Amino acid sequence: MTLFAQTCVGSTVFKRGRFFLVALTLLLVLTIPAWAQEAEIVGTVTDTTGASIPGASITATNIVTGLARTTLSNDVGQYSLPSLRIGRYNIKAALEGFKTAEQKDLVLQVGDRARVDLRLEVGEVSETITVASDSVAVQSESGEISSVISSEQVQQIATNGRSIYSLVALVPGTTSNLPDTQVPTSVGGNANVSFNGQRMSHNIYLIDGGENLDRGGAGTISVMPSIDAIAEFRALSSNYSPEYGLSSAGTMTMILQSGTPKYHASAWEFNRNDAYNARNFFQAKKTKVRFNVFGFNASGPIIPTDDPKSFFFFNMEWRKSGSSSNFNRVVPLPSTYQGNFGSTLITAPTVDQLSPALQAKFTAAGVTLSPAGATKQNGQLVPIPNNTIPVSLLDPSAQALLSAGIFPAPTNGNSYVGSVPTPTEVREEIVRIDHAFSDKFSLFGHWIADHVDQTYNPTMWSGSNVPTVSNTFGNPSYSAVVHTVYTVSPTLLMESAFNYNGNRIHILPAGLYARPDSFISSELFDGNEENRIPQIGLGGSTGATYSANWVPWNNKADDYQLRQDVSWTRGEHQFKFGASWAVYAKVQDLFTQTQGVFGFDGTYTGNDFADFLLGMANTYNEATVKDAGNWKNHSWSAYLQDHWRANKQLTLDFGLRWDGIPHTFEANHRMSNFYPNLYDNSKKAILLPNGTIDPASPGLGISPVPQMAGMQLYLNGVGITGVDGNPNGMTKDKWWNFGPRVGFAYDVTGAGKTVLRGGFGIMYERIQGNDMYNGGGNSPFSLNVNSNNVLLSNPSTSIQTGVAPPRPINVGSLQAISLGDYNPTTSYQYSFGVERELGARSVLSVAYVGNRTHFLSRNRQINVPDQSWLDELVLGTAPAYNTLLPYLGWGNIGMYENLDKSHYNSLQVSLRGQVARDLNLQGAYTLSRAIDPGNLGAGNGGDLNNMPNPYDETYGIGRSATDRTHVAVFNFIWDLPVLRSSSNKVAKGVLGGWQMSGVVLAQTGNPLNITLGGNAGANKLPGAVNRPNVSGEISYPKTVDQWFNPAAFSDPAPGQWGNLEYGVVNGPGRHNWNLALFKSFLFNEDRGSRLEIRIESFNTWNHTQFSAVSSQKTASNFGKVTGVQDPRNLQLGLKLYY
Repeated sequence: MTLFAQTCVGSTVFKRGRFFLVALTLLLVLTIPAWAQEAEIVGTVTDTTGASIPGASITATNIVTGLARTTLSNDVGQYSLPSLRIGRYNIKAALEGFKTAEQKDLVLQVGDRARVDLRLEVGEVSETITVASDSVAVQSESGEISSVISSEQVQQIATNGRSIYSLVALVPGTTSNLPDTQVPTSVGGNANVSFNGQRMSHNIYLIDGGENLDRGGAGTISVMPSIDAIAEFRALSSNYSPEYGLSSAGTMTMILQSGTPKYHASAWEFNRNDAYNARNFFQAKKTKVRFNVFGFNASGPIIPTDDPKSFFFFNMEWRKSGSSSNFNRVVPLPSTYQGNFGSTLITAPTVDQLSPALQAKFTAAGVTLSPAGATKQNGQLVPIPNNTIPVSLLDPSAQALLSAGIFPAPTNGNSYVGSVPTPTEVREEIVRIDHAFSDKFSLFGHWIADHVDQTYNPTMWSGSNVPTVSNTFGNPSYSAVVHTVYTVSPTLLMESAFNYNGNRIHILPAGLYARPDSFISSELFDGNEENRIPQIGLGGSTGATYSANWVPWNNKADDYQLRQDVSWTRGEHQFKFGASWAVYAKVQDLFTQTQGVFGFDGTYTGNDFADFLLGMANTYNEATVKDAGNWKNHSWSAYLQDHWRANKQLTLDFGLRWDGIPHTFEANHRMSNFYPNLYDNSKKAILLPNGTIDPASPGLGISPVPQMAGMQLYLNGVGITGVDGNPNGMTKDKWWNFGPRVGFAYDVTGAGKTVLRGGFGIMYERIQGNDMYNGGGNSPFSLNVNSNNVLLSNPSTSIQTGVAPPRPINVGSLQAISLGDYNPTTSYQYSFGVERELGARSVLSVAYVGNRTHFLSRNRQINVPDQSWLDELVLGTAPAYNTLLPYLGWGNIGMYENLDKSHYNSLQVSLRGQVARDLNLQGAYTLSRAIDPGNLGAGNGGDLNNMPNPYDETYGIGRSATDRTHVAVFNFIWDLPVLRSSSNKVAKGVLGGWQMSGVVLAQTGNPLNITLGGNAGANKLPGAVNRPNVSGEISYPKTVDQWFNPAAFSDPAPGQWGNLEYGVVNGPGRHNWNLALFKSFLFNEDRGSRLEIRIESFNTWNHTQFSAVSSQKTASNFGKVTGVQDPRNLQLGLKLYY
């Protein structure tokens, strides 16, 4: 069987092709449109005196496909050819009595609005006057801020991990947290780029006009398309057209490659291996790297004819990463498994800790119990004889787990040091079809299927820190687009589209996760899927945690979009208007530990592992039920734009967009929210001395969940969504979201050489959905039952009493959403700048770009004590914490609010073009300042972050996590002149004809968040972050041992907040070179068949670049460098073109 056949048998392309055909059929019946993902040519037809000529026929012909589009100039001589495929075009204007005017080889890139003014001279129409197009031109038709990454850049600039999203960071105004080595998957891959100081999760990614965004995954991408399938993309970063929306930051519009009248094929393989790499600055040996990307594509006419109308493009790629996870973890010594701790002191429990039955059991084993009230401090604890636990006291369930091997044997002293494989495999199929039914009606569509299989060790997202249990992560994800273009008349065009993207995530336990037969412990409830071993946490000196976690875990997400756009030219105005509807549906399991979680901290013996051997847990909790949420989100949009060619030098854009974006809701009303207005002070909880709620307390209720029938819960202040007048989505929906967009472009001299450009726009953001999902565990639909001092073999039995303790009514925590303070994030964007053509091949742009953004999200803890208690809380002299809270009966209540504000100001300079005959250069420099109070603590530029000081929202105001004062990035493609014209065929063939591409980055550091640790680190408050006082000059030695001067900081008084301002300490900057050297060996000149070899280097000069600094004052390494960027990595590639 051939490779192609082996690949395609069982492939999603063929299994799910029916879905694509159904969508295609719907599109042919309906008229439902897509976002403008192509390009447009506009212009004016005049005679030699400058008078407008109406009625001229203008034809744009794609040089590669031969497909043409024709229109007529209107009564003022203007014409428009919207929704053209990207590529190279010849444009002709013809009218009887005039010579034909032609402009040749115009390059249209995605999102271009190219102006081509045509002048007709009196003469015969059979005569043609031809002019050549400039390779680079100023933008005289729009005030938007955007940048194009061309097909040549996509194919020739090296990207580590072969990720297309790495190229987004080449755009002016961007800063990024992109890693040196990309994980080659959609969910695991990193597209964390900030545009103009905005939060990274507020970007939107489009492929052929369809969203490529997992709205329920904090803004992650749905599919990661092969870089060899991308034609080019445009990054829209500020005050762009109102046809784009639901993003307050950057919009990336990618275009897939298309077929042509000739058949083409290519195949490739790229390889990375640690044998090619340098050593990390902090490591004694190289990190193991095995990474291969290989694939092929083919394209051409579907049916070979002299004048083909249907074209296909098919791309298939595999990505395989043989990475590993490194462990350095203290683990129990096998010599202690039978209770012998050698010289390590272990002491007997105190009499008052044990039930009479356990007291008798210890006495029978020859162990003298410690007296009641004995502590390590008063010296009254009694050692266990010979520091050896008698066999009769060893818990059989603990022995069963040890025999099964939940903890690895140490390999270096008392630590397990080693690495375990964490392979990643991706298979991706991409199909794009283009068809022209006529010169008036055309269609294109694509289907993308990503299949991801990964192994996570330790377990994914949280849980275990030992390698004996792992997860497998399966993530098939999909994207589909069907898009039609219909020319109704020379002045009226309609576009229609159906877009889809979605995924299925299945996380399963692997390794050792099932309970051995000899493990006799039982859960409190029956929700333990896969019969998982409970979590075992050694919270003392050992610190090892075994956990199979909350798996199996499943997620199903589907995003459907329908859209209609109309373009209409009338006089000097080009109108565009449209509407869209989208629905996002997500069914996702909650993160619940139904297998049980045991904690051992040495409460009974002074040693966490000895407590485990005795089967005596100081804590236990178990989720009552494993449940899933069925969340949905609808959004409606409409827009109108007038592109007005006011005169030959001035173009104006006026637009208005409306976004109706009601909040995500749970379809089955299994969500609750905390509403402060519903909290009845007359029903405040009565707390027992042990911190639980008295069963006779007011404010109690019953859960509607069958598995929790009869369980009392404290519900004061809780409202069920969609019930009793509570909003479906926990908060009031906001419908009146109108965003004007205004822009201008003014050709200063009328010669198309110098253009002033500017604009203003209001953009709205749709929260990604995690604000709702994070509240899925709220009462009364979910509950963690917590117990203290229970037996491993029977968690329903109290160690102290020997009987099942009454099930406590625990003080619960909630994640809430503000009822009224939850307007959609609103960004006010503005810019002004000048573009100047430098010769015929280069353009320089200088612009001021800024924004003000309101209603940004934050998480404020609303159930905190009066601030006057903080000093006593830190010193440990205050009453019990839960007795001091305003909403008595509840613990932590996080309240999501959209009340934060950010602002950004920048100077952005860019240069693009052919600066020398053999050198194409694109450069960008940004001088900026970004202030965002909500995300420095998180460090990722995301949403829903905790307020560092719940009493003072100004305490968090400071530089954004992504703020870098200076960013300069240059990329180039250079045809090396060495021996290119040599008469020596051997020398020319081997040493001549080489090309080089590269990216050079120089940037200053982003801010460090200097914090306190210990009790003062959060002033004993949930989610809070305290900072030290500044007591000296903040200097920067910039050495490994002292990046900044740690002596400049001191502790504030107990309960006080440090005076160090947010984000004033700078982290390391970066100066990096990535270079690629490549050459093509032509072996069939007629067909263009060639073999390309590539040598790509990242951090080419192996320059040590610090990346992380310890910033917690109480840490022993405070101020020291703790991380570096990757050392030099090489990637070798072969590409065969036919």
